Amino acid sequence: MKRHLTITLCLLLTIVIFGITIGDVRFEGLITIEESYLKQLVSDYLNVELNEKGVQEMLRKIFETGYFSSLTPNLVFNGNFYVLIVKVEENPKISDWRIEIVGPGLIKKKDLEEAVTIEKGKALNINKIRESLEKIKSLYDSEGYFLIEVGGELDKDVYILKIVEHALWEIYFEGETEGIDFSKIRKEMKVDTLKDYYTTPGILRVFLKDIKRCYPKKTTIMEIMSVLSKYVYFAPETSIDFEPMDIPGVKERVVRMRINVVQRKIIDKPKSFEQIRFTGNSQISSLQLLNVTQLKEGETYSNADILKAMQTIVDFYNEKGFAGVSVQAKDLGNILEFEVFEKFVADVRFEGLTLTKPYVIKDLITFEKGEPLTKQDFYDTISALNRTQFFESASVYPVVENDPRSAVVVIDVKEKEKKFNLSGGVAWTPLKDRPWYEGFAGQVSLSTINPFGYGESFSFNGELGFYSTKIDFSFSIRRPFDIPAILDANVVYQRDYGFDSSTVSFDIFKIGGNISTLRLDGHSFGFGPAYEWRTYYPSSGNIQEQTLILSANYSYDTRNNVLFATKGQYLSIGLQKAGLFDPLDDRSYWKATLDARYFIPLFNDNLALGFRVYGTTLLFESYRKENDFKNAGIPDAIYGEYILFYGMNAVRGMGSSKAKAGALASVEIRYDLKSQTVPIYLVGFADVGGTGKSLTDLDINITAGPELDIVVPMFGALGFGVAYHFDGNWTWDNLKTFFRFGSTF
Repeated sequence: MKRHLTITLCLLLTIVIFGITIGDVRFEGLITIEESYLKQLVSDYLNVELNEKGVQEMLRKIFETGYFSSLTPNLVFNGNFYVLIVKVEENPKISDWRIEIVGPGLIKKKDLEEAVTIEKGKALNINKIRESLEKIKSLYDSEGYFLIEVGGELDKDVYILKIVEHALWEIYFEGETEGIDFSKIRKEMKVDTLKDYYTTPGILRVFLKDIKRCYPKKTTIMEIMSVLSKYVYFAPETSIDFEPMDIPGVKERVVRMRINVVQRKIIDKPKSFEQIRFTGNSQISSLQLLNVTQLKEGETYSNADILKAMQTIVDFYNEKGFAGVSVQAKDLGNILEFEVFEKFVADVRFEGLTLTKPYVIKDLITFEKGEPLTKQDFYDTISALNRTQFFESASVYPVVENDPRSAVVVIDVKEKEKKFNLSGGVAWTPLKDRPWYEGFAGQVSLSTINPFGYGESFSFNGELGFYSTKIDFSFSIRRPFDIPAILDANVVYQRDYGFDSSTVSFDIFKIGGNISTLRLDGHSFGFGPAYEWRTYYPSSGNIQEQTLILSANYSYDTRNNVLFATKGQYLSIGLQKAGLFDPLDDRSYWKATLDARYFIPLFNDNLALGFRVYGTTLLFESYRKENDFKNAGIPDAIYGEYILFYGMNAVRGMGSSKAKAGALASVEIRYDLKSQTVPIYLVGFADVGGTGKSLTDLDINITAGPELDIVVPMFGALGFGVAYHFDGNWTWDNLKTFFRFGSTF
């Protein structure tokens, strides 16, 4: 659209040389723009003396409103003052506008629409168009997307804002590629491409792939450059660019990434060296490095041989657990020198802690100033941060600033946007000798983790059924007031009404607390008291019990993820003693629990083997008011102490149960499907376990089968599976479907 401002009057140009006063301005050709708006715009130029420049500024201000394609002024003297008559040609009238996106819609369309300032029912405003396009582009920029085209066009009286989102089809290397294994480098990049997306079978694609991951961000380039920096082959001149492509049968707009390889040059042509030496290496001896490179003094080597030796040194440090090590080779005449830059921790810096107080998590950071940078510290720190479930994501990376031998460790976290989770529903449990509908119960749950940034978590669970009510409130806080401990509190109220006259109603109120140490090298100890008040309501009169329970526990945890581990160990030992002294010893028993888990990664971080042994038992039970219960006709099944076995503590496919003791041994092979939507794991399992009166008198069941687990933050894992019950009879009836909700081992 051509726009021009025309000033044609010789009279105007002549008079304004001497200065004139314009008393009024009038407009001809206005259709959608109010004259009052324009007059207000130039009111400061009226009734004041103007020269040529002043008149031009006045006209330019009108033109720069953006509504007009041309202005033609005319100056008329009415006998008293000059009147500026401006003949305008408005831009086409806009009745509507819309956004068209070529791509999956990386930004919510609602957010894009809110960025548009185009006015409907008025002349097209060039300024509003430009402003809208810039705002849309800034929305993509803020999310890191850079392969975006934003433009617009007028279709009759509708302005169309066109956004083209470009996906990454593939990555390829070009240039000096001799002697480099690019398959290993490409695999390490872990960058999603649209080519991989479309080569994934359709049904798997629905569950495992997110097409938006194929649209690169600026961080994608940073990650690629980070991978390239780990390999000594690439000179600083190595570059990245993008080429548009047309792929038959693919509707998305795509580009491919070209990495132009320029190899590092140590020597121009093959030569021999009388001496090979190493400098800067304090963690690994020079003799070890010489042996691992397999270089020999006096032999002839090419530039590719030296680069290979440099990479071998870096890989050897990596195998030994050191991180961030780099190597430079120097041709010093008859000497080939390898200068090793081992990295040491200079400082630790937090980024992204917009809510969480640094003191809450400082003990989880295992890096120490002056110590070598190690892969184990990265693993321990990230695993510990993930186990807190405080953050949407957590990453740890080194930044080299001034000294090439030191690095600042950056702890980069993303706070959770969703602080609270409220859910509810209806559960059904069959009741013996009762109508089916009486098994329904309404449930509500409210939970939150670290909502205010002090390491606190709350959970409230309520259940209301025909014959029972249960309310459970839990609270936990990590490092309260920077005290190196974790405090837990729990309040439970349960009311059972009894089915009929043959059963009895009762209340249970329990309040307790626990204090545990922060983990030191994975170890933690804890102890705490709990008070329990029970009231039974038989027809013969109420029976009340009061019991004090003390518990002690020890745990060791190095798992990489608390929801679904693929690496690390876990051990928990717990001991409870109920009934210590009168009058808080109406119930007396010991309860012991052991939970041991071990995870072995088999293939990268995709495939893992998991083992678990779990056992718990009640010992030395006695009830002060046992005779009162018996005289009132209350069976042991109601007043006695029992352990409930369900979820991950029950043999899969066999349902839940309650007993005095139980044990379970499980083995799983876990495959991470690398879903780009929610974490999904395919599991093959075998369970051996049972419950009974004691650990020596268990009803053993054996099951095995497949399971699909979907990990949902705040909820845990949703498990769906089929278990075959091995009871000696090979029948279809032994196939049991099951659903698990909550924790996995």
